Amino acid sequence: GPLARAIRAKLDAALQPTHLQVLDESPRHGGPPGAETHFAVVVVSGHFTGLSPLQRHRLVHAALRTELAGPLHALAIVARTPQQWESDPHVPPRPPCLGGSKHERHRD
Repeated sequence: GPLARAIRAKLDAALQPTHLQVLDESPRHGGPPGAETHFAVVVVSGHFTGLSPLQRHRLVHAALRTELAGPLHALAIVARTPQQWESDPHVPPRPPCLGGSKHERHRD
């Protein structure tokens, strides 16, 4: 969809990744059909060399500032250097969505 294309374009421009996956996980989160609200990205970039995981996430967030302020509700990030990716290209699975809000879960 259009949001996925925007995410890909902005991460390409900002981080020149050697590997980039943009996964629309919105259907797993119970939104209406076609909603682009929940994404996961795997970004492998030399720009991450020497940076902590928090600093890497901040670079991704900075590239997607507009999307995070608007339609993008959730973003899971795997940010690795090319060397890290070469030694371990495994992406850990994300936990399943629990659905609803925290307030709804507390009522159970």
